[in-house]
Amino acid sequence: MTAAGAASRLVGQVLEIEFPSFVPRITFNSESQLTVEILSGENTGFTDTVDYEAIAIGDGLVILSWQEHIGSTIVHVLDLNANAAHTFVPADKEAFMQLNDRIKLKGAT
Repeated sequence: MTAAGAASRLVGQVLEIEFPSFVPRITFNSESQLTVEILSGENTGFTDTVDYEAIAIGDGLVILSWQEHIGSTIVHVLDLNANAAHTFVPADKEAFMQLNDRIKLKGAT
């Protein structure tokens, strides 16, 4: 699957990832733009609509990345077959968060 194919597969999808400390909802608005909302936990109520990149790296495996307007860079490795997310976020200049949890597909918007 090409990068465009990976993005096309995601358009209209809504993912929720239940990390231990927060739950983000990711809504894929188009092949280039998504909205992230924090539903619960740390930073509840945060929302941002940003441009993203999605690159297929294998069957059902997608690297998803974006930069939020507050400057945070988010990188997910999504296993869409196993409904698993492996997420990497630099928390600040000295910390780096690595999170792994399940994806809940909420269906198309």
